[in-house]
Amino acid sequence: MAAPQEKSEQFATEANPGKSEQTARSDAEEDIWDEERIEQALKVSKEMHIQVSDLRSTILRLLEPLTAEQQSPESFLQNFSTSANDAKQEVQRFRELMTDAQSKKILEQAKKSRAEKLQGIKIWRATQHPDWLTREV
Repeated sequence: MAAPQEKSEQFATEANPGKSEQTARSDAEEDIWDEERIEQALKVSKEMHIQVSDLRSTILRLLEPLTAEQQSPESFLQNFSTSANDAKQEVQRFRELMTDAQSKKILEQAKKSRAEKLQGIKIWRATQHPDWLTREV
C-alpha cells in the first residue's frame, strides 16, 4: 500500500497533469523582463533609493529633541519617544522593502544583467535626475 504522502502527490498529479508544465512555463515567464516589468522594477528601485536617502537623516531627526529647549521633562520624554518611534518605523519600512521577494528578484536581475552586459554601463548620478527623489502619487 502507498504511503499517504505518495497518494496525495499522485492525486495532485492526476487532478492537474499539466502542473509541472505550468510551473516550467511560469519559471520561464519570470525570466522574461518586458518593458512593463522593467518600469515596475524602476519604481521599486526608486522607492529603495528614496528610503535610503531618508535614512541618512534618521539619526539627526532622532536626536533633534535632545538639542531643543524643552518646557518640561514630560514634554521632552514625549518628543523623544515620538522621534524614536518614527525612526523605528522608517527602518522597519526600509527593511521590509529590501527583504521583500519582489525586491530581491529585482536586485538579482540587476546583478545578473550587469554580469552579462558589463561593457557600456554608464555611471548614473542622482544629480542628473532632479526628480529622482520625488515620489509619484
